[in-house]
Amino acid sequence: MASKLNEHRAAHGMRESRSWCGRIAAFAGNETSGQSLVEFALLLPVMLMLFFGTMEFGRLWFTRLTVRHAVVEATRFAVTGNRLTDPETGDTLGRVESIERYLRNSSYTLDIESIDIDPPDGGGPEEVVRVTVTYAYNYTMPGLKNRLPTVRFDISASMRNEPYFNTGD
Repeated sequence: MASKLNEHRAAHGMRESRSWCGRIAAFAGNETSGQSLVEFALLLPVMLMLFFGTMEFGRLWFTRLTVRHAVVEATRFAVTGNRLTDPETGDTLGRVESIERYLRNSSYTLDIESIDIDPPDGGGPEEVVRVTVTYAYNYTMPGLKNRLPTVRFDISASMRNEPYFNTGD
């Protein structure tokens, strides 16, 4: 019965029927008994490392730019002499505490290690104020997360205070 069906298919330009294994082998091209599978298995880890490495580098760069933007914004806030109000009490915060809180708010969810403001009081009118932040970046790449060292970077910005603002605490 099967041979008559195959003869009928051949007469009408139809392909011979195969088992599901034969169809998969024919779909893959020639029947090379798993060569493609071995090549895929060898290249998959390399391709995953390239993919995750690219993602990790992009995440590192984005984090660095976010911290840099937060430092510049906080330095700009510092030179204006403005102060924030405490949302809980409604009292005006000190200048340095206002600068630090502004910086932490500008850095979104990033955990800043240290903030250094020079001069320590934020400086007076027309003095140069420098805000420096230290941030530790931890890798998240699967398999290498605990093997790669933490990257620490310092980002700072300097600006001259505006000539007139209230410096009293």
